[in-house]
This record gives sequence, C-alpha cells and structure tokens, in this order.
Amino acid sequence: MTRLQRQSRIKDLLSQTQAVTQEEIAHELEKTGIKVTQATISRDLASIGAVRGAHGYALPGAGGFGGAGDLSSLLGVVRDHVIRVVPAASIVVMHTAPGHANFVASEVDAARPSGMVGCLAGDDTIFIATPSDQSAKELAAVLGKGLEVD
Repeated sequence: MTRLQRQSRIKDLLSQTQAVTQEEIAHELEKTGIKVTQATISRDLASIGAVRGAHGYALPGAGGFGGAGDLSSLLGVVRDHVIRVVPAASIVVMHTAPGHANFVASEVDAARPSGMVGCLAGDDTIFIATPSDQSAKELAAVLGKGLEVD
C-alpha cells in the first residue's frame, strides 16, 4: 500500500469518527490490514492536515469541529478552545490550551474572518495578521466576544 493510499484511508476513518489517540487510528487501520507505527501515523496526520481538538483527531471542518467556514462556527470553536484574545499592534494573539492552537488556526483559516490577512499557529498561541492596528482591535473584539480581551 502506498503512502497516499494509507493517508486516504486515514481521511476516510476521520471523516466517519473522531479518534482520540494515534494508537486508536493505528488500531482501526490494523483492522483493515494496514500495519503502521505511531510515528507513521503522526507524519500522516500532519501531511493530511488533521488536527487534534478537545475530543481527538479530526480533519478541519469535520466531525462537529465547526469548520463550516463561517463566523458563527468559528466563534463556537473559539469559545470552546481559546483562553484569551489580545490585540497587539496589527496582530491578534489568541492563547489556547496546549496542543489546541493548530486546530483553532485551521478553523480560523477556513472561516477567513473579515480583517484577517493570514494566521500562524504554534502549540498554544495563534498570531493573526491584520492590515492595521484598528483592524486588529476590531477582529479581537469579534473573536474574543465573551472571552478576556486585553
């Protein structure tokens, strides 16, 4: 089986269910005759853009993780995963729980909120670039509604 075929099977699996751990994904693949290591699963998940959310791994926009590409879905994800939203000059900084930033950033990218030029995620922090200081303040106010905004 090729890498692309294996990754296609992982996408199929994640489109049907959320896997909590990489070991669960490996176990499900093993049921279909595909034996892989955790390291291979990790690389495959990164390659296909799967992200780890509060309930496990999923493809962006799949399995109830928001991802409808609209602002209301994004705000639900922010409410569930973001701790704080702070405007900093022309950047909006979002703080998440450890390991949640890539997932939230994928949802931000899918929604493309007004005022966003682009975003970058680390482990627990997201930087959203905006065209101006004012745009950053406005976007932070929208994304941080109900959260702490400095």
